[in-house]
Amino acid sequence: MTTPPFRDRYLPFVANSGFHNLCYREWGDGDNPKVLICVHGLSRNRLDFDTLAAALADEYRVLAIDMPGRGGSDWLPDPADYNYPYFQSLLASLIAVSGVSSVDWVGTSMGGILGMCLASLPRTPIRRLVLNDIGPFISGASRAANTNRAAAAAVYPSDQEAIEFVLETRKSFGPFTPEAAMKFARDSLMRSADGQWRLHYDPRIIYGRDTSDADMWAQWDRINIPVLTIWGVDSILLSADTVERMRATGPRSAVYAMPGIGHCPGLTSADEIAQVRSFLLT
Repeated sequence: MTTPPFRDRYLPFVANSGFHNLCYREWGDGDNPKVLICVHGLSRNRLDFDTLAAALADEYRVLAIDMPGRGGSDWLPDPADYNYPYFQSLLASLIAVSGVSSVDWVGTSMGGILGMCLASLPRTPIRRLVLNDIGPFISGASRAANTNRAAAAAVYPSDQEAIEFVLETRKSFGPFTPEAAMKFARDSLMRSADGQWRLHYDPRIIYGRDTSDADMWAQWDRINIPVLTIWGVDSILLSADTVERMRATGPRSAVYAMPGIGHCPGLTSADEIAQVRSFLLT
């Protein structure tokens, strides 16, 4: 039996309802002091980073996490615990568990927001930050559209029907080869105890989500580390105006634009991986 090139690990954490487990996938040499943390979007999970992590494991110990309510991490009894301040404390715990004082960061959508929050703080441990299709401003309409997409999931009697739903509703992701698209779809799904299929997250993750404009420009101006923004030019969350302001203010982000791609780039193509690798290793 072939040993996989990664280890799925679990980190205990405490919520109001007691102890729970946070799942993360570790790639590369477990003693490597160069650590890259990867954090997914609102309704995604750690498996989104498999291709990128495999490509960077020669240089990094990559930790790709499932935030609570997603993937292999526990669902929380109180949906009010699905909030960004609490998530930041959990990510600080992951950094502590890594045993290093400085990390690099790749964050898709929500994972990028959390990365910006932590990078803006005094004495941040983040050395370099990659933002995958997210920035310091998101309109309320865009936030509502993204929340509605996460809320649209249902239960399906067969995996094929569930796969078709994922491929149709997430077709702005990519670019994917047919094999990568199928992996993306299957990684999105879980089988319930009754044999039916559903997306691999707690549907209550959208509980109480604010759909007003999100303005983080003040935090952006406090970030003083190198930033690379990967931009799906057709994105519903990251506008051209926001990208131009990101280039000119705060850390003055480098930008890799992907025409024809929406929210959000899949981080599986050779070009995307080359961009991330070059930025992180410069």
